[in-house]
Amino acid sequence: MADLYSSNDDGGIVGVQNATWANARDDDSGTLSSVANSNSSTFTAVTRFNARGGGNTYRVIRSFMWFDTSGITATVESATIKIFGVTANDGSVIAVKSTAFGGDGGTALHGDDLDAITGYSAGASLAGNATTYGPQILTSSWSTSAYNEFTGTSDLLADMQNNDAVIICFLDYTNDYLNSAPTSSATFNCGAYFTNNTGTSKDPYIEYELASGYTHNVIGVAAANIGEVNAVATANIGKINSVD
Repeated sequence: MADLYSSNDDGGIVGVQNATWANARDDDSGTLSSVANSNSSTFTAVTRFNARGGGNTYRVIRSFMWFDTSGITATVESATIKIFGVTANDGSVIAVKSTAFGGDGGTALHGDDLDAITGYSAGASLAGNATTYGPQILTSSWSTSAYNEFTGTSDLLADMQNNDAVIICFLDYTNDYLNSAPTSSATFNCGAYFTNNTGTSKDPYIEYELASGYTHNVIGVAAANIGEVNAVATANIGKINSVD
């Protein structure tokens, strides 16, 4: 097993408060809230407020993390995203693929990354559109004093192997991901620690394991499709022509 920690630029983006759920949820910019913070009680959040004079206002908060995967070239056999919770568990959380940080981690997080989610379409649910990196953790199941674990999907494993960076957006599942307006006035939030927390005991990271044996392509053929090389099982091959 190996551990891959998020960059120090991870953080949250607070959307603009709007009079309609559609405008709040589909806003394409917000305010950076947590880039320099060690943790936030609104790691993910959806709010509905009672407005003066009647009606309601809405707001969403999403968090983003960037992981440097440029050193991973072998097949990733398994991965678990681990986020240490804090303070609140009134909401639900899901992890999806993002294009924040300039799409490859080359730039810092910006407020206009709020909707930088692969497959995002205004007015539509993300179900069936977004690339999920881990299953949802539902209301009250979010730990506020230990690591919350998202079992990595096949898309996460592939992107860790093939891309130089894995960028993850964490957002509320019940309302934000499914594009379903909250039906009561409250803040539905989950808290978590960011990388800027002192030390690493509560830092967000991905725990992963590489497949054993030789895991690189051979003459354009993926290692997963090769059973043997010169009658030697790939599980028993560490190198070919001195190449790992």
